Amino acid sequence: MKTGRTFLAISEAVVWLTGHRLVVAAAVVAVMAWCLAGCALGLPRQWFVLSNMTSTLMTLFILLIIQHSQNRDMAALQVKIDELIRSSDAGNHMIGIERLEAEDLDRLADDR
Repeated sequence: MKTGRTFLAISEAVVWLTGHRLVVAAAVVAVMAWCLAGCALGLPRQWFVLSNMTSTLMTLFILLIIQHSQNRDMAALQVKIDELIRSSDAGNHMIGIERLEAEDLDRLADDR
């Protein structure tokens, strides 16, 4: 389980970093510098292909890390909501409805 905790710590750090405004600004500056250097130095077309490939891979990596973080946050939120439902006087018939199909959820919302 140490690997799971390590991945969790890394993913939380990556999500925090990628969401920071200075990191976004630094990425824009880095891309502009990369392109300007390529144009100024007359580097071959492979220079831009490499940048395109790198940015695509980084985007995919960040997307997967953020999706993992959102899934974990939603699961934790669902557990909290289920606990609130259990402790209320409203009854437990709504626990687990997130697993229903969209049509069933629409029907439940219309019945309210």
